[in-house]
Amino acid sequence: MELGNVKTLIGNLDFTFVVNGGGDAHLQVYATDPSNAGKSGVLVMLDTNGYEQLKAIIKNADDMVDRMIRAQRINRMMQPY
Repeated sequence: MELGNVKTLIGNLDFTFVVNGGGDAHLQVYATDPSNAGKSGVLVMLDTNGYEQLKAIIKNADDMVDRMIRAQRINRMMQPY
């Protein structure tokens, strides 16, 4: 099941939730470089541990951005060109 993607000027991430016939599941993250169509992408398959680590990293990034905005160290996250 396609979950969505993150597209930027310097890379794309595509997220897919995969369930095999036995009922086991994993999250696939496929990273590509849109500036070089001939270059192959990278596929990462996240099991339970990898998925939990990804969620923790995103939460830490959210917390850091919030702290830096409150401390007036940054105005906002970068806007695309």
